[in-house]
Amino acid sequence: MKNFITLILFFLLIFSCAQNTNPIKNGTFELYENDELIGKIYRLNNFQIETYENVDDHIARIDYKTDSTYLIRGIEKVQVGVDSIVFLNKYKMIKKNEFQITAEPYNVNLDYKYKAVLKKISDDVDEKYSDTLKYLNRNYKITEEK
Repeated sequence: MKNFITLILFFLLIFSCAQNTNPIKNGTFELYENDELIGKIYRLNNFQIETYENVDDHIARIDYKTDSTYLIRGIEKVQVGVDSIVFLNKYKMIKKNEFQITAEPYNVNLDYKYKAVLKKISDDVDEKYSDTLKYLNRNYKITEEK
């Protein structure tokens, strides 16, 4: 009986660790195009804040579809200038904490493909952004979109 309980606890531990294995769901990332740093992304669960040089910050909502795909859409308090295109992002690890990202329009028929590299530089999010991201995750329900 003792071995049976140990075995169950072992599987519960493995299962709980597997639930949090998405390496791009939380943290601070650098975004690169053609090996050039273009911005930073601060991500917490289903929202991210993107920062770029000489451009206002962008907030985006993320709807995870699988372990390697998610939908991403821009949001803002007043819907002025937000791109209504939803992108299907696919990623694959190319080395530890570095991911190849490919994004294609999901809700419109456009022949466009965006490629970049996302480098995770921290598991944490700067306090300047984390409060906003926590608020968004707490107060906005994520609905499944087909």
